[in-house]
Amino acid sequence: MKTVKKFTDSFSANVAKGMLESNGIKAAILGEHIPLVTGVLNTDLLSIELVVNDEDYSEASRLLAADSRAE
Repeated sequence: MKTVKKFTDSFSANVAKGMLESNGIKAAILGEHIPLVTGVLNTDLLSIELVVNDEDYSEASRLLAADSRAE
């Protein structure tokens, strides 16, 4: 698994995950619930990582880059 992008909020991470999955790329989010477990409120100290299989990394990076240009 490779980290394809890091986020500071779980909403954005989940939107990106949904976009990848709608394009046939399996993705997972790591660190999404750490603030709830640790009680940390400052999410700047944490990162939420969107990970994909190694073989999907290039395509996932391309899709996320194209999606960010559309915003």
